[in-house]
Amino acid sequence: MVCAKVKQIIAAMTASCMSPLEIADKADVSVNVVYRMRRGYMVKMDRFGKVCAVLGISPESVIDYSRLEQRGGKE
Repeated sequence: MVCAKVKQIIAAMTASCMSPLEIADKADVSVNVVYRMRRGYMVKMDRFGKVCAVLGISPESVIDYSRLEQRGGKE
């Protein structure tokens, strides 16, 4: 599981001019995944990638690696 850098993911969502529901529909994920990403919560990698693809951003650029390291590699 991975988590997003909140500021970057919010900026990408805003730039997309889509609602969280529209992003979720296009990414074929639940809207809860979009909300979790927006809050910086952990989500499954495949879903994270789908949302990033819809937003036109690279997952590597928005993964919060420092928070993952703090968790000690759990999940």
